[in-house]
Amino acid sequence: MIAHILSTGDEVLLGDIVDTNSAFLCKALKDMGVEVQKIMAVGDDVELIASIIGDISLKADICLITGGLGPTRDDVTALACSKASGHRLELNQDALVSMKSYFKKRGFVLTKDNEKQAMLPAGSRMLVNHNGTAPGFYIKINQCRFFFMPGVPSEMKIMFEKEIKQVLMNEFNLSDDILIERLTVFGLPESRVGALLKGFKTKFPEMRLGFRADFPVIEVKIILTDSDKDNKKARSDIETAKQWAIGQLENKVVSIQGLSIAQEIGRLLTKEKKTLAIAESCTGGLISNMVTDVAGSSDYFLFSGITYSNDAKMNILNVQKKTIIDFGAVHEQTALEMAQGARLRAGADFAISTTGIAGPGGGTEEKPVGMVCIGLSGPTVSMAKTYWFSFGDRVRNKKMFAMMALELLRRHLVSVTKTA
Repeated sequence: MIAHILSTGDEVLLGDIVDTNSAFLCKALKDMGVEVQKIMAVGDDVELIASIIGDISLKADICLITGGLGPTRDDVTALACSKASGHRLELNQDALVSMKSYFKKRGFVLTKDNEKQAMLPAGSRMLVNHNGTAPGFYIKINQCRFFFMPGVPSEMKIMFEKEIKQVLMNEFNLSDDILIERLTVFGLPESRVGALLKGFKTKFPEMRLGFRADFPVIEVKIILTDSDKDNKKARSDIETAKQWAIGQLENKVVSIQGLSIAQEIGRLLTKEKKTLAIAESCTGGLISNMVTDVAGSSDYFLFSGITYSNDAKMNILNVQKKTIIDFGAVHEQTALEMAQGARLRAGADFAISTTGIAGPGGGTEEKPVGMVCIGLSGPTVSMAKTYWFSFGDRVRNKKMFAMMALELLRRHLVSVTKTA
């Protein structure tokens, strides 16, 4: 089965927005057992879009198209489909009713400009937009079934999940009954992960591996297709493969459930009914943002102090003035006192801290760019460690500092859980 994805809109080509839609759709199709062969982007040009649709209609079985369904003059995707298919645009009554209902619920007035969005190619089937005004639609042109969705990610995602997925399963006899196990790996480059898992295909020929790098984390996916999720043997087989992979990855698996490290820490803290405080200098709130991106973090996250200056470290976290004078802001003793101060101020069970040199300037021979000191304070732990990274990029250094601080906490929480 051949699948293509087409993103429309000048804003994509100009780099004004990042095309996250294609990434979402690729993953969604892969989880249904369909591999995307090609992703394309095109501007708001009726003739060009129509030409591309015509080409795809002769080569692919499925094409998912996003963007260009709005009320303005540059929203031309429906017109382009009309030209490519030879079906004139007509007022789709189902689309009009859906739009009127959406507008009425929100107290808006449906204008003539908005009615343009209900003009769909004859013979197409309307797809309900649960989060916006622009209806989607699908139509078969030559050998290919085309699905047209809004470009707004929140509208596109729910339309795919609630409207398109079931159509795909019915039309192509697809299933989302694919077993996938995910591992989150931190501390290994992608090439090393691949090398460590090189023997996977030989040992488990009925399965396949997938990798996704999101610096500084690697997600490893173990995929078993053509299987029933309720099949006990299939579940046992994929669990065996998962345990083999964990054993190969040099203790660098931070979640055996495919969680982010912040989600994993949240899971551990919740399980142990413990709380967390964070003190940040060089990471500037990045760790706190990662932690609070997790739903339910208010159950365990108590305090964040972004103590960038020495005065803030002393006044808010009670870092001793003598420590700053004797050792400087970037030192294990400073990091330790930051963590201890944050824990005391918040009344938390655990606290972590960061102080370092993210760059590109500010480094010395003794304390180079990429150096970070991380503190950890808890009921049975009071420590600080120094790490050196050399990514030559401020943003990447900050990400690595933040991840390393969370990893230091995770390792301690795991060790405490094992000995409890």
